[in-house]
Amino acid sequence: MTFIKPFCAVRPNKRISNNFSSQSFELYNPEGIENILKTNPHSFLQIIKDNINPRKELSNSKRFENVKKNYDQFKSSGLLIKDQKPGFYIQELNLNGKTYNGIIAEASIGKYKLGQIKKHENTLKSRVLVFKKYLKETRFNADAVLLIYRDQKAISDLIKAIQKQAPTSVISISKNEVQKLWYVAEDSQINKITKVFESVQNLYIADGHHRTASSMLLSDEENKAQKAGFMAFLIPESELLVQEYNRMVTNLNGLSEKIFLNRLKLKFNVVPCKSYDLCQKNSGFCMYLRGQFYSVSLQENFINRASPLQALDVSILQEEILKPILGIKNTRTDKRLHYVSKNDNMRWIKNEIDRQNYAVGFGLKPVTVNQLKAIADTKMTMPPKSTYIYPKLRSGLTIYEF
Repeated sequence: MTFIKPFCAVRPNKRISNNFSSQSFELYNPEGIENILKTNPHSFLQIIKDNINPRKELSNSKRFENVKKNYDQFKSSGLLIKDQKPGFYIQELNLNGKTYNGIIAEASIGKYKLGQIKKHENTLKSRVLVFKKYLKETRFNADAVLLIYRDQKAISDLIKAIQKQAPTSVISISKNEVQKLWYVAEDSQINKITKVFESVQNLYIADGHHRTASSMLLSDEENKAQKAGFMAFLIPESELLVQEYNRMVTNLNGLSEKIFLNRLKLKFNVVPCKSYDLCQKNSGFCMYLRGQFYSVSLQENFINRASPLQALDVSILQEEILKPILGIKNTRTDKRLHYVSKNDNMRWIKNEIDRQNYAVGFGLKPVTVNQLKAIADTKMTMPPKSTYIYPKLRSGLTIYEF
């Protein structure tokens, strides 16, 4: 059983290729989505529009049926074309000055079930079930799961050799984002790519845990687990960019600021800092409370060095502050807790707290790739929203049918 196989992707024709693919609809605000739907008839968002802004009178099944109809109309009109021969797709993504190079392929559900494609996050059963129903109805997936592998020179050299040829397509989204794609369908090249991945021992899910779990659930339901797959974009781990997810809380759970700080000091070193930059130079993480930055680090006698999970700021914050002190028992659903992925040195968080929209904010250090892998290797899972991963992949660059 191999990790990856070639597949026949469905891709936009040349006339609409610059206008078809989209960001994940979750990254747009409602006004942005509305503007795209009004001005771009060839956007992928046109296909899934009933799934973005669901009308109350439509059931899930009806919404998914409409997505399938829209998709079929794009294909029947020639706007989307399916490659006739299975291939791999080498992708070069230039995003905000950083380049990502990888392979779009069909990844093995069997390897995922065997634990050789590893996860670091739990999934919500409700989301997995809904997306499983979506896949069953539409029979396509336009969003690749982001997988990483340990850097290997042989794989990098092979990708570079292919990229010396003229790309199959170049999509200029903006001056800060250019996508290049090489469709590789020659048997000799397919064999080389397949063979070079035989030396890979494990793959790790960087982004796309729910999509992977839904694909497995559907393959089990249809008794296709051993031969089923899912679309993935595989990049070397050195190219993965992991940013932090910071936290903000609306109130201090009935505590005064003085009592809150005293409670923290029972287990933490709490050191006032003049700025966020000075906080970051210390161990632990940064906290902003009522006009003051603090460096917050767990005291030595409370550190659990036996668990890779306990080395993460996000786990320490959740288990030692959010739950026992601030009373946030469910970090997925508690409306007092807000997640912030803005990478601006906590300026936005500081401004929101100064305006009294929130009571306290926490700036965490990013999880490293080695930490992510260590947690996956030990079959542990990180707290919700532990990482903000780049590259963010576009929907519809390649589409996987099954």
